[in-house]
Amino acid sequence: MKSKKSCLSLALFGSILPLFFYATNTHAGFEPICNPDFAMQGKVYSACSNLPVLLPANDNHSNMILLLSDLGLANIKTYQGDQNLWDSTYATVPFDDSTLVRMAENKIGNHRTKFEETRDYFDERCATLASGKMSFNEQVKNNKNLSVQEKQSLIAERNKISECSNKIPLLAVDPQWSATARQYASYLNATIAFYNTNYSIATKIYSVLATVDDAWLKETSQYMLIRSSLNSAYATGTNQYGDVDLDKINQNLLKEFLDNITTYLKLYPNGQYAASARGYMRRGFWLTGRQDLLINEIVWQIQNPQSKYYNLDVSELPSEIDRRVFGSQYFNVKYLKDPFFLATYDLMQMRASNSESYKPITWSQLNAQKDMFKTQPELFKYLQAVHLFYVQNKTQEALDYLPKDLSVVNNYLQLSQVFLKGQILEKNNPAQAEQYWTQWLNKSKNAYQHGLFETALSNHLNQKQDINVFIGKNPIIRQINLQKRFIVFKANETSLQKIIQSKQANLDQKQAAIYTLLSKSLDHQNYALFNQTYADLPKDAAQYKGYESTEKLKDKPPFANFIWDGSTITPQLICSNLPTLTKQLEKSPKDLFLNICMGEYARSGYHGLPYQLAEENDEQSFQGKQFTRGEVYKNVIKTGTQGDLQAYALYRAIMCYSPSGINDCADQEVTKNVRKQWYDQIKRDYPNSTWAKSLKYYW
Repeated sequence: MKSKKSCLSLALFGSILPLFFYATNTHAGFEPICNPDFAMQGKVYSACSNLPVLLPANDNHSNMILLLSDLGLANIKTYQGDQNLWDSTYATVPFDDSTLVRMAENKIGNHRTKFEETRDYFDERCATLASGKMSFNEQVKNNKNLSVQEKQSLIAERNKISECSNKIPLLAVDPQWSATARQYASYLNATIAFYNTNYSIATKIYSVLATVDDAWLKETSQYMLIRSSLNSAYATGTNQYGDVDLDKINQNLLKEFLDNITTYLKLYPNGQYAASARGYMRRGFWLTGRQDLLINEIVWQIQNPQSKYYNLDVSELPSEIDRRVFGSQYFNVKYLKDPFFLATYDLMQMRASNSESYKPITWSQLNAQKDMFKTQPELFKYLQAVHLFYVQNKTQEALDYLPKDLSVVNNYLQLSQVFLKGQILEKNNPAQAEQYWTQWLNKSKNAYQHGLFETALSNHLNQKQDINVFIGKNPIIRQINLQKRFIVFKANETSLQKIIQSKQANLDQKQAAIYTLLSKSLDHQNYALFNQTYADLPKDAAQYKGYESTEKLKDKPPFANFIWDGSTITPQLICSNLPTLTKQLEKSPKDLFLNICMGEYARSGYHGLPYQLAEENDEQSFQGKQFTRGEVYKNVIKTGTQGDLQAYALYRAIMCYSPSGINDCADQEVTKNVRKQWYDQIKRDYPNSTWAKSLKYYW
């Protein structure tokens, strides 16, 4: 999975990453990239780094799915994540804000009429194009009061209603048809009017059909009156962009909509659409601004999953609550009286925020909710522990609110308690925390538990540089994104060499280590190490072109980055190919021309390691000063003798800031005045050079 969300933009990293570490899997422009943060900090909201525990940092959707699972309403399928090591970003834990919703399914089936939704349309009225056709055609086929010819004609006409964006002409009812056929034809016209957004006509026809003798037409038309009046009311508050203003919705039409629900449920308490009709009540309470009734109805649904009116879809409920409760202009915390809603709200109100107007929930406000958690006292104590740890920074006091003897984890609340205790240990005794995560990793019972403890433990193991916990057939750290993280961002020169030489490491791990060692040794100007490792390049390295490779190689390291045939700056300034150049630099690392050539290689399109968040680009484990071509140009300008090399350095130093004024040469930025001096110098000292003639700006 390659998520793209608002974390950090590429423009930011263009100015802080070393030159050789621009991304191979980034995208041009300012498109934001979503990557997991393995720090597991728990307090600052992150759409990109959710955990399978109840935390302020989680998205509301994730916390709600976890709560629904503990209530016995949701089953959370295992999320596997990326399957290829080099290309991996996400594994089981952490995950982004949409993962648990996608993995969640009803543990207890609801009684809503199952529609085959037409996914190509955003508009609610269009969602049942396909299912409506199936239902209608089935009824027509089985209706004994219709002739064969009438059935064929009606089905043919229904099959013509296949899209929702263009106006559909009404059907001309054949007066020679039987009364039943004419009624079914009228139903088709009501359906056409409905899809044409002519709700007044649709309502009139459905109202008449709701009184006929045909049982299916009668009940279905009564149900469609609900949908027609809903869409009619909704349209009165919707602008041209699809946004709804609740204050502008016609209240009379809303009343008609709610009355139609009441009428249907009264006439058909056991009807095929009863659960769906009851579900529309929530829509009505939202549109009328009755937050109290909306919340009460959702709570009733949560508490009555065995009812014939149970209509929740756990994968859709979090979005509904976020939009229509927490995101509503009528939201008022006083309506929250149920542990499910309160826990979601409380966690949201314990997040860190830089907003001046934001104030987290206070200790007294939290404790005032105690009576409303009578059915779930352990959940309340956990929320108190979270507040003490994340809001009040009272680490030891938080520990007092967690179970003393929890030895087995059977639900997500217990997993949350175990995790929070581990976070407390991380602050108080990191060495003990490592042992704690190891013990729980060995006791983990499912993929989410294993992934959680494995990720927490990996933060300790990364520092130990023990390659054996990350490689082999059965390593302690099994998530391939964590293996990739160690190899690419945490391993030092010695560890990478050991992985390359190891008989236990698989091909993906070896190749990741080879590419990383080559890339970082270049970046740190360790040319001896680069030349030594260059022999480990695949024989067909030129075929490894990243996403431009063949299907077999596109998810492998782009070794073709290290295949460079050199370049010609002038007939006198000719740069050798990369292996020759690095051998020359190994012997003469300060040679100005050779360093200019290394800058040419960097400019040629070489991009180093996969994109990751800035803190993951851990360079401290590598020895040597990082190469920046901007620094090379400065050195030539300062110390070089006059000639083409200095002219070219002046030109390139200025072009580092083209065309945006932002330095893309990775060295310390200089002021515009300094760039003006360079500009004046090349125009004065090298006026006849093509470089001087081509320069019109100094940005």
